[in-house]
Amino acid sequence: MSADEVAGLDEVDASTTVKLVSKEGKEFELDLKAAQMSKLITTALSDDSSNPVIELKYISSEVVEKIVDYLVHHSKVPPKDIPKPLPTPDLASHVDAYDLKFVDVDQDTMFQTLLAANFMDIAPLLNLMCAKVASLMKGKTPEEIRKTFNIRADYTPEEEEHVRKEYQDLLE
Repeated sequence: MSADEVAGLDEVDASTTVKLVSKEGKEFELDLKAAQMSKLITTALSDDSSNPVIELKYISSEVVEKIVDYLVHHSKVPPKDIPKPLPTPDLASHVDAYDLKFVDVDQDTMFQTLLAANFMDIAPLLNLMCAKVASLMKGKTPEEIRKTFNIRADYTPEEEEHVRKEYQDLLE
């Protein structure tokens, strides 16, 4: 195959759309500029941009739709940098109104979106979702965190007291 026969990202025109297919088989289209926020998509298209269809076999339609909305929005409006570590639990002071509404979802959707952002290698979305999780944990005791995320205690009260005494200097 000659170099002229290989289509790369440089040769794809700006009006090109990329199709994302969820695990249920639902298709979502977005323009190339928005799609390129994902390193997974960029890599897949650099291998073969003649067939811009990306199968996301482990991501639900609900989450793919959210991600497409995010990518389209932020292809026009760059996402704000979020400080790390998050200085306060008030996420509103660190993200724009769109992102604040975007992360206002149930925990299952929040974690599924976080995992999908990681899989698709969308750094700003991964940072946003991690900041949301951090905002739910910031300033809370371990017991409050367990309650927030429905996590059962791993230690008996005696074991927990032993760990607290052993690592007291780290817990202050």
